Amino acid sequence: MLIHTYGLVNTSYVATVLAWVFVLIELPRLKAKQRKQILILAGIGMAGAIWAWTQGSQVTLISLLEEHLKLAMLLTAVNFIVLATRLERSDRLRGFRSFSLTLGGMHLLASIANFSSVILVGDQVQRKDRLGLLSRMILSRGFGLAVLWSPFLSILPLVLEQVPSAEIHEIYPYSISLAVLGLALTLVEARFRCTSSLTQYDGYPLKSSTLRLPALLISGVLIIAWIYPELTTIAVVSSLAVLVPLIVISLQNGLASGGKKLIGHVTGKLADARAEVSLFLSAGLLAGGVKACIGVGLITLPVTSTDATVAATVMWAIVVLAILGIHQLALVAIFAGLLADVTTTPTLMAVSYVLATALSMSGSTFSGLSFILQARFHSSAREILQANLPYTVLMLLAGTAALYLMESLGVR
Repeated sequence: MLIHTYGLVNTSYVATVLAWVFVLIELPRLKAKQRKQILILAGIGMAGAIWAWTQGSQVTLISLLEEHLKLAMLLTAVNFIVLATRLERSDRLRGFRSFSLTLGGMHLLASIANFSSVILVGDQVQRKDRLGLLSRMILSRGFGLAVLWSPFLSILPLVLEQVPSAEIHEIYPYSISLAVLGLALTLVEARFRCTSSLTQYDGYPLKSSTLRLPALLISGVLIIAWIYPELTTIAVVSSLAVLVPLIVISLQNGLASGGKKLIGHVTGKLADARAEVSLFLSAGLLAGGVKACIGVGLITLPVTSTDATVAATVMWAIVVLAILGIHQLALVAIFAGLLADVTTTPTLMAVSYVLATALSMSGSTFSGLSFILQARFHSSAREILQANLPYTVLMLLAGTAALYLMESLGVR
């Protein structure tokens, strides 16, 4: 699929068939909740497509199935980054400095390592197989806020693909500012909410050597995007996600040892992305079904253009519905599909989508991040909600204010 993305050879048909064969093979290995969610998304998407076909839609089955194929490719490519990811602790610290450095390190590591970062850092900050409030804040917010700006976490590439005319360099000033605000709010909250436990907090500050790989990958994406603006973000990110870790492990361990690690990863670990790949493809099928219905006039939108009010409404709706149990990825796919033809403010809508996803990741007990916290670190749904609900509301208010400020500045 990567060579197709670069326009070298048209392999989309073959890649689409193979991707869905993978989903069908791996479906029985998914957890019951995951399988139910994926089947519902795909079922609604196909039902919408069939309805559209009965009304004369010309959408083809292959175009429906390949809706999020590039994003599935990205997820698979990012899975290789863990090959070169190693945690090293800096000097042992306690208190606020330990908390802040652990939060910052988690945030940067999460920007490339996806859910692996939650497990890697979580294993170091848990005590007696449990996470304290401060540690839950580090894992949920450090990861969630990285969604706002990291092209290696799939939502930003999804938004760039789904929102017409959205550009990463126009999104970044606002999404990065919101990420910084979220980190600052977390530090302030820790100071006033967890005063006694903060003074003795023993986190896991990461050595600068651990953070070289995130810095290398992110800077590589930005430099290549600047030199070759015609290349898609997904193509650049996917290429670097595979090539850079392979080069790193080959330099560290030799070509032969690096090759063995690569083979072992492909045969033993790569299929672990089955849940995320299946979810993205089924959400893509849902988005394709929605677009097909809109194309033949079966769905009528209440708006004919977008502005700060529409963006803020969509943002709040995604977060609230995600907290109630609908996956944020499906929600973004639905709203982006519904509003694709009437989006007149792509930057506003893109920022609302990524912020809503970031807050849903940390605040919803049904997100993939929260499932890890519950299953691996024995955090209850109530604990996750209590830890993040005030922060989620504050960030939603800040995001709403930011959208109206952007509109007043003439940002489209």
